[in-house]
Amino acid sequence: MIFFERFGTKFGLVDKSCVKIDAFLFENEQKQLKALQHPKRKIEFIGARQLRNEMTKNHEISYLDSGKPYLKDSKMHISISHSDAAICLCLSENPVGVDIEIPSLKSVNVASKFCSHAEAKLFNTSSIDDMTALWSIKESIYKKIDEPGLDFKKCIQVLERGVSKTICVVKTNLTNVEVLIGHEKIEDQFLTFTIT
Repeated sequence: MIFFERFGTKFGLVDKSCVKIDAFLFENEQKQLKALQHPKRKIEFIGARQLRNEMTKNHEISYLDSGKPYLKDSKMHISISHSDAAICLCLSENPVGVDIEIPSLKSVNVASKFCSHAEAKLFNTSSIDDMTALWSIKESIYKKIDEPGLDFKKCIQVLERGVSKTICVVKTNLTNVEVLIGHEKIEDQFLTFTIT
């Protein structure tokens, strides 16, 4: 497990091979775990709680109807992401979204579904790294905004691409919101997270 902080947000990252199946779970969490059938989902569920146990005490992870996680009886906000290799949990005083992705050719193959013409000038649509990074940026924003059905291509737009920060705009039915995204590579995986 590794722990670090970026722009006031705390992060925990654990490799799936290091998840301890005996991690502490609240009673409700134990029931939820028993209902999960797939071994991969069980590891992801336990791993997120293993990170929670190290980062904040006495707060059960629960879910809104939309599937967005939150900490019961806490004013802190969380976001959780899984790649094929790792589980990431972030903890912030403000609503937050996080995503972790292993670079994948799939992102290039489906780029037309999430990369706009304007973004194709900022990102190389045939680059696995660029398309994985763009997908991950949009995924972290989607998790923060928590508006089901938000179209990645039409509603989430990158305005300015930076080395470690990217400026985006989210267009919803009610308003346009600018979002600043942090991004970096950790252990050959893209980590993206909302800053504002």
